Amino acid sequence: MVETRTKRSWGAGLALAAGLLLAGCAATEPEDPNGRIVALPQTWDEIDIGEADLDLPLTSPFEISELRERVGAYQLFENYYSFHGVNGFLVTSRVFLGHFAKNPTEEVRDAEDFLRFARGLPVVEGRGLRVGSAKSFKLPNLRSEGFYTKAISEQRHEDCFIFRIGYLLAGQHPVKGDDMDTIVVGQLCGDDLDEAAVLDLLARVKVVKDRDQFREALSRRKIGTI
Repeated sequence: MVETRTKRSWGAGLALAAGLLLAGCAATEPEDPNGRIVALPQTWDEIDIGEADLDLPLTSPFEISELRERVGAYQLFENYYSFHGVNGFLVTSRVFLGHFAKNPTEEVRDAEDFLRFARGLPVVEGRGLRVGSAKSFKLPNLRSEGFYTKAISEQRHEDCFIFRIGYLLAGQHPVKGDDMDTIVVGQLCGDDLDEAAVLDLLARVKVVKDRDQFREALSRRKIGTI
């Protein structure tokens, strides 16, 4: 089994995502007993939104202020999004040639593990936010499942919307129906955050396959772009 661990943030914002600790499993060596660590760069490179791995810039209800990327061994792609007017982060992680290992996929499907993840986020602990119940997110047509919740401020400050969703998007390699090749995790905070719009965004996640077509579609959008 090939594993990857988030080692260090590129700034204070990514420190919020330290709980990711995603593990990847390459389809070419799914039974590797050596537990080899996939080294991820400790820094993230700023990229144009036209280079996004997933098509989130096309469906984002928020204006993207910055997009960063890092790529690990075994074609592990990670994108880090930040937005204008919304505090927090959204991180996408995708294994291009294979799927994630057993541990992270089980964690994504575990409501109690998700709540531990949410409660352990620095902004939740630091501001004493009250985390609600874990609400199931499951779309059979996208082969996706996970959980989301809301962290409430008792001092009338910004509430936060937290989610961790796994998907099987590619389906072009030897994978089982319960495998995941993509995990999207985020913590978005704001006074007027449109939760329904975020859920709609998560329900329409796709891999960018035609880069030129994707860029053309982006050029026609007035929202979701830098």
